[in-house]
Amino acid sequence: MNSSSEQHYEMPQFPAQDELRQPAFYTPYYPMPKKRKWVAGLLALLVPGTGHYYLGFMQRGLFFMMLIILDIFTITTLVTLDQPSKVPMVTLFALLIPVVYFYNIFDALQATDNVNRRLEFGEAAGPMQDPLQQLFRGNNMGILLVIVGVLCFLLSSKPRWFAGIFEMLGSYIGSIVLIVAGFVMFLLESRKNRAE
Repeated sequence: MNSSSEQHYEMPQFPAQDELRQPAFYTPYYPMPKKRKWVAGLLALLVPGTGHYYLGFMQRGLFFMMLIILDIFTITTLVTLDQPSKVPMVTLFALLIPVVYFYNIFDALQATDNVNRRLEFGEAAGPMQDPLQQLFRGNNMGILLVIVGVLCFLLSSKPRWFAGIFEMLGSYIGSIVLIVAGFVMFLLESRKNRAE
């Protein structure tokens, strides 16, 4: 064989090991941008629940929206009733609007910190502290929607027996609701403390 007819194949040049570690070859993962607290707060301020949508908490945002809408619906329904005992109930539900509204803003701001901590530290940040987590576990949200739907139906159709309950216990219903809610919260908290 003639050396001039021989073809020389050169081995391809591979980058050195140090060159492989440079960003030109392997881009590091890009962390998700942090959620802005002022955006979540502003959205929650303008429309309750939208700050939670911004953070990715769709159920919680829907919960706050639904709570405000149902509260307003209940107030307007109670105002249309021809009963003298409707004033305490209207007052109670009217006072719930700012409570839910400002808790929505507070919760959106706190959830922003939790989301950003999770984005920065990952699983090492620990579990997110979610006060509404018990409500959304399992079928609780479905049960809540059924109860609210039945209540809305009863308030809009105004059956005689339901109106009779309002006539007999009109001023006491608000206090009974608060007592039952406090008792349920006490039971849930004591059950949680026993589990720990």
